[in-house]
Amino acid sequence: MSANPAANFATALIERHRFEEAFVFWHARHADDAQGALAALASLSRQATRERQHQLAAGYHAMHTALRRGSRWYPGMLANRLLPLADVAVSSHRLRHDAAQLAYLHQLGVLGDAFPPIIARYRRLAARLESHLDRHDLLSTDEQDAIDEAYDRIIHLRPTPSVAQAFSSHALAAARRPPPAHGIVVIDDFLSPHALDELWRFCVQSTIWFGEQGHGRLAATYDHGFNCPLLVQVAHGVFGDDRQLLGLRAGKHPPRLPGESLHGAVDGLKVQLWLTPDTANLDQAKGGLVIRDHDGCTRHIPYRQNRAVLFDARLAHGAASCHFRDDHASARIEVAMLYAWTGYYSTPSFRMAAISSSP
Repeated sequence: MSANPAANFATALIERHRFEEAFVFWHARHADDAQGALAALASLSRQATRERQHQLAAGYHAMHTALRRGSRWYPGMLANRLLPLADVAVSSHRLRHDAAQLAYLHQLGVLGDAFPPIIARYRRLAARLESHLDRHDLLSTDEQDAIDEAYDRIIHLRPTPSVAQAFSSHALAAARRPPPAHGIVVIDDFLSPHALDELWRFCVQSTIWFGEQGHGRLAATYDHGFNCPLLVQVAHGVFGDDRQLLGLRAGKHPPRLPGESLHGAVDGLKVQLWLTPDTANLDQAKGGLVIRDHDGCTRHIPYRQNRAVLFDARLAHGAASCHFRDDHASARIEVAMLYAWTGYYSTPSFRMAAISSSP
């Protein structure tokens, strides 16, 4: 228990799954000191991580993200006190993706009638940028003002709690047994059907796709909204306390993507999990992963929904070419989890949770 009464009260609310109340309380306590609030939340998240209280650490991390990327729609009580975002270069692809996602959420009834005009502004700006050679640009002041309340902020974070059974009956035993000599393990039907559907819906609906990785690929990271109780349950449940979780992210591909150049310089065990339904994949032989194994053989692992691929992250690997249906809910989505080879907290700091105190 912390010596800070405010931290203890916020902790009690988070442990009772009363996140919004915890956030309102914390924000009120630090209304005039945003930097202090961010620094304190970062410290509390690191402390909870050291104590292996993963859901509590994730709760503090979510509050940190809400302060950094909050909007007048999420968490909903910051309309007049949003932290300013630094100038960011926008791209036509990000604008097109975000417009499609907002339109999808509006069609579901998740977003209200304030959004069709925002969607239209996104599409107009995307059309202007598409006339530029690199399709990236800094917006004019007027253009920035036109989208500032929504762009690069979290508009909607789908509530996705943990579930009674996250994994299929065979998944954990298969993941934890020693790998074969070539260093690659493929496990189908990795998550339980309910967990798979919930995690896929979280990724499709949550407006967390802020990172760009070239060729139209987008990324969502734990530091910037890729965080929900079910995700934390899955990420820490694969190996329990036997392996330290070093990284957690998601990737989203455009409908057509050429194969990536192979890369592999990260030390650790990587688990890549595919979420999008197979019906979205228009070329069932592709869309997966290419890995050069320990024997020097190049292996092509086809895409399958709910297939997990475990491999040495130092092996040269990359996404295979893909052709998926061209609508928002059909985008190829993968979750990548990186683990230390042995032991828990074998390094002094927990890198995944080393969140910055700057906005």
